[in-house]
Amino acid sequence: MDQRGASWTLVLFAVTGVLALLASPVTALYGLLLGAGGLVATGVLARRHDSTGTTAATVVFAGLLAGSLPYLLAGAFLP
Repeated sequence: MDQRGASWTLVLFAVTGVLALLASPVTALYGLLLGAGGLVATGVLARRHDSTGTTAATVVFAGLLAGSLPYLLAGAFLP
């Protein structure tokens, strides 16, 4: 991956993570399930067909998963 592609995926991950973080108080469990399932699905797809689309989908699902994790961690320690 070249420098332009790497910076593009980093921005996409950050934007998706922030949007998931803002939506997660209501949808934290759904974000976790969708993010984990999407990462598995895009991982399987990327092994067969590696393209920009599979990279973008993987980054979006990783951002969704990362955005839901803070609420799940906080929920474990709050009464």
